[in-house]
Amino acid sequence: MSGTFDDERPRWPERDFDRVREIDPPATPDHDPEPEPEPDPDPDPGPSPDTEASAPTTSFGDPSGSDGWDSKRDGDRRRPTTAEQAVPWLIGSVLALSGIVVVLLALIFIGPQGVAGLPTPSPSPSAPAPTATPSPVPPTPSPTLGPTASPPPVFGPLDMTYLQRATVSSPIRLLRHDFSTTAVPTVIVDDKGGVTHYAWSPDGTRGVAIVAGRAVALVAGQPARTLTDPVDAVIFEADSTTLYGLRITRNGANDRAELLKIDFTTGATQVLTTIGYPHPTIIPDPALKEAQFADDGGTSRLYTTVDGYVVAWILGAPATYQIDPANGSYTQVDHRPDLWSPDQRWRITLAVTSSVTTITLLDSSGASKAQVKVTGLVSHVRWAATDNEIVFTLGRIIGGGVHQDLYVWDLVNGKAPAALTTNGASFGAEWLGVLQAWQM
Repeated sequence: MSGTFDDERPRWPERDFDRVREIDPPATPDHDPEPEPEPDPDPDPGPSPDTEASAPTTSFGDPSGSDGWDSKRDGDRRRPTTAEQAVPWLIGSVLALSGIVVVLLALIFIGPQGVAGLPTPSPSPSAPAPTATPSPVPPTPSPTLGPTASPPPVFGPLDMTYLQRATVSSPIRLLRHDFSTTAVPTVIVDDKGGVTHYAWSPDGTRGVAIVAGRAVALVAGQPARTLTDPVDAVIFEADSTTLYGLRITRNGANDRAELLKIDFTTGATQVLTTIGYPHPTIIPDPALKEAQFADDGGTSRLYTTVDGYVVAWILGAPATYQIDPANGSYTQVDHRPDLWSPDQRWRITLAVTSSVTTITLLDSSGASKAQVKVTGLVSHVRWAATDNEIVFTLGRIIGGGVHQDLYVWDLVNGKAPAALTTNGASFGAEWLGVLQAWQM
């Protein structure tokens, strides 16, 4: 059923909901059915609204060419134009194309690892950025087969090296002993030529003894070996591997002193400097004084100071020589260095009156902090690593002969030092593992 048009203007179709399509009549029943009541007629809808005229359109939904407008289905709405019908199709096409573009971009930029495979921003040359790919786990390093570092040695509270004569006429030998134990002392060097001088490394692991004019290297468990020959005095540098030696030879009316630098490992010897001076005339002192003098280093002595210099003192030379081991240059000074405690806070002074020696502990300002008196001559004072004890040699005349023994003082005012040896022929003790602090 189509709508009615007046004056060629389209109108909304009239509603015709009360009319039904004609269908084949059903079979006649055996009895007459009751008549159905007549439905009330719909009220008059009134005149149809006017609409603007539009050009004929082509339907997108009916391929037969008819406009496909159904008033029952579409109601009183105005029939859409072709452009209005095309809008949903255009929107759908745009959405479809957008979806395709998104899929293509995803396929291009997503790598095999998913989102993590996206390329990282290009790093700047000055600050390279890490990539997102996981770094390989480094393999666990295999144990090194090279030599391992030896643990530092452990020394007892009274662990020392020292010199001793077995009898009055025996040659001097070198021993080691921890006097806090009852163990038997260990003999390090016992040679018929005797030990005239020795030095021990600050780390306590090695030593050098001068035997018949030769510098002999000493390491536990290794055979003794000669480092240089001849030499009159030796001292270790703080590194415990470098030695300095003093060699004095006669040169006509003069003496020539050479300062040597010796590599403990190889024995390589280098002359750092040579000092000449007139040959001195030496007058011997009384026996006890001579014993004290020899214990303090004898006629040729070397010191390494805390500021890196080597100091040479030679009996009869016109001066004491302070030498720079870096270039061999030296200056003349008028005194030997003083010995300070390892922490450089304390020092010891000795004063002799008749046969009594006063040992005084001074602080850095020179104030006396402790004092003790002993009968005899004191020599070869050395500090313990703990800064609260000193060991020294005490020489006395007993029965017409010189007796020297080792004593330790705990720096308590007025408290008598304790004897470490009593055989009358022990001297020159060095604490193991201690760098003595000599200062000019």
